Amino acid sequence: MKKLLIFAVVLFFAVVLIPQANAVTWKAKYDPSEPYMAGDCFMVDQLSEADETHVYTLNPDNTNELSMSYLMRWRRNARCDELQFHVDHNTPLSRLNAWLDEIAYGWYANISTSHLKHQTVSTTRHEWFYIGDNGIQRIPDWLTGLSWGLLIGDRISIPSNHTIKFYELANLDSPLNYNTGIYADDINGIWHDGVTDYSNLPNSIAEEIELVDHQMDAFVNCSFTWNSAFPGNPWRALFNWSWMLRNPGCALAD
Repeated sequence: MKKLLIFAVVLFFAVVLIPQANAVTWKAKYDPSEPYMAGDCFMVDQLSEADETHVYTLNPDNTNELSMSYLMRWRRNARCDELQFHVDHNTPLSRLNAWLDEIAYGWYANISTSHLKHQTVSTTRHEWFYIGDNGIQRIPDWLTGLSWGLLIGDRISIPSNHTIKFYELANLDSPLNYNTGIYADDINGIWHDGVTDYSNLPNSIAEEIELVDHQMDAFVNCSFTWNSAFPGNPWRALFNWSWMLRNPGCALAD
């Protein structure tokens, strides 16, 4: 009995005092005080720690590259379970990229039934589209976007390496018509009649009008300008601003 008691005591101290192996979260190279993350996922070195927010990996750099492939091709971060699958199966980066591309091409070919429906997308050809019931519809200018309640900040950018396939596969429908937009009457009042009361419009639309008007007096000037520096300004890149020639006092004004 005495020997059994001594053994129990020794076992207790062995469990309590001997350092236990803990999972280590990989640390960011640029700042070792921060965790090294792949998208939204923490990367750890113990399989037992893998869950909906943690990915077990012994090669965090490669896991981060896998995550970046999702972001570059699908415009979203990979879920942790997706990354864990690729880590567990040693998915080559080239194979993952090819698979992500093929899935995206399927979206473009059936774009009106894809998750992109009723959203807007822009391309590196400096065009902005609404995804409607019959394919992609060009949004030619800022006023047309406002008329339809569409904001440039809500758009999804088609990856540059998908541009050719997007145009090949997506069905091109007629452009959106400014005059048939749900806010056409309100925008006409602002443009032609100088209305400054935006209370009938959604706050997001009113805020965009105030932003652009502050930058360039869009309903007064005769051509596009932008007061602040803005590299890659999407308002400049994606829109035709010739309608400004119809502003009061401009060349094509009534």
